[in-house]
Amino acid sequence: MEAESFTHPEIRDYLTRHFIAIRVDVDKEKKTASSYFVRALPTSWFLEPDGSKITSIPGYTYPGIFLSVMKYVISESYKKMTLQEYIRSQK
Repeated sequence: MEAESFTHPEIRDYLTRHFIAIRVDVDKEKKTASSYFVRALPTSWFLEPDGSKITSIPGYTYPGIFLSVMKYVISESYKKMTLQEYIRSQK
């Protein structure tokens, strides 16, 4: 994801404008990785401002899908529909 998704201009800009992105070294931060059920790398988590969990994406995510997930989270659509429903509603 580092080479493709996070360097994609639209993703980088959207991520910078709307999120606080952090990286966790799962080898050094085992407790944090465990608390977020990280089983595969990469895993992307989206959290509420209070730290409660919204959703996670295990594994590599293509840029277009990652952008859709970010928009799903920012629009708070996760409170009323699934990601699949959100993606279908955007077509």
